[in-house]
Amino acid sequence: MRTLIAGGGTGGHLTPVLAMAQELRRADPTGEVLIVGRHGGVAEDLVTAAGFRLETLRISGLDVGNAVSVARFAALLPAAVRAARRIIRDFRADVVIGGAGYVSVPVVLAARSLRIPVALLEQNAIPGRATRLLARRGTLVAAAFAETAVSLPHARVVHTGNPIRAEVLATPLRELGETCERLLVMGGSQGARRINRAVAGCVERLLARHPTLQVTHQTGALDADEIEAVAAGLPAELRRRWTRAPFIQDVGAAIMWSDLVLMRAGGSSVAECSALGRPMILVPYPHAGDHQRFNAAPFVQAGAARVIPDDECDPQRAAAEVEALVDDPDAWRHMAVHSAQLGRRDAAPRVLELMRRLTAPPARIPR
Repeated sequence: MRTLIAGGGTGGHLTPVLAMAQELRRADPTGEVLIVGRHGGVAEDLVTAAGFRLETLRISGLDVGNAVSVARFAALLPAAVRAARRIIRDFRADVVIGGAGYVSVPVVLAARSLRIPVALLEQNAIPGRATRLLARRGTLVAAAFAETAVSLPHARVVHTGNPIRAEVLATPLRELGETCERLLVMGGSQGARRINRAVAGCVERLLARHPTLQVTHQTGALDADEIEAVAAGLPAELRRRWTRAPFIQDVGAAIMWSDLVLMRAGGSSVAECSALGRPMILVPYPHAGDHQRFNAAPFVQAGAARVIPDDECDPQRAAAEVEALVDDPDAWRHMAVHSAQLGRRDAAPRVLELMRRLTAPPARIPR
């Protein structure tokens, strides 16, 4: 099977795209996979580093509340659709996956014009604008959240879970101990200033009050110097228990090392943490339609996570939420159990099975 996958507006958007590409390669070593990303986007480095072929299109993001953004997108779209049609023909795609982001729009439109089967991936509970734009009657949408179906009443929505990269799933398992002693702080690949400053403001208190606590902190590049300045002012013994890095390459290993994760509520992040059975303190990103609040909701309702609203994420609240679990091992372990129960480690194979059905020839009716 020759599969073309479009997506990768951000690092988070690219995660399920790469996960599906890996699953396709594993399940069908003789098949071919082509990823189409935005010219100048994050996909250019990450896709080639992962060993997949990449083509790019010139397309911009779309802010429907900004007239300039709408005009730019509309101006670029026709040429992008023509370019996508050429790429699909040259590749001889059997099926197209609209992974995420606005690069999916011209690719999916081109595929439909060529009568190529199309499936959409949606990693958030509330579908993004690209998915809403492309989902029409009968469209197959593989959704990370069961709640997504409510927002796409005319599409065929199947709750598959969010595809997770092979290297994350292959992370050697580490059973949790008796107490919560390892905190992982993440804000996405770019970091999250609100979380960074909250942790920087309370890390001395946490480490001083809890002598066995260790903190690993992905700061993002923009806040790295500010965080290092805070670390420089700590006593040496405390500083040694606060590991800081602008970017964590092996996210699976970092999650598995942890006992508790404090982070945003991106679709891929919560999927990875739950697949590895880790409890979460989530600080949903408050912009982009507040969609992360809806990602967090099922995990909170199931007892796998707690939420700090972004505007309440200060040093005092962050410290209180972490200490509530460090000081209450039973509550913390119950969260871990519920997180593992929600984890979907088979999402990529489930999406692949749906794709195979799309490309299967019609069954013959016996005479």
